[in-house]
Amino acid sequence: MNTNTDYLEKRIVDLERKLDNLQNEIPRSGIMSDSFIKRAFTIFGHNLVAGLMVTIPFYLLFFIFGMLFFRSAMMY
Repeated sequence: MNTNTDYLEKRIVDLERKLDNLQNEIPRSGIMSDSFIKRAFTIFGHNLVAGLMVTIPFYLLFFIFGMLFFRSAMMY
């Protein structure tokens, strides 16, 4: 019975150590804040950056194709 108790105590200590390591690995972000305003602006910022990451390549492609099209149209 003592070995079972020792095993369980070691397992609890190991799980507590893993939990502490996981809590240290959680990124510090405004999403975890208690303030509603801070969370709202954090989500807005993430959404804005994601939107820019999606749209900027399309704008660049449209610009490049537009320049090629108008350049070829200006030659005639």
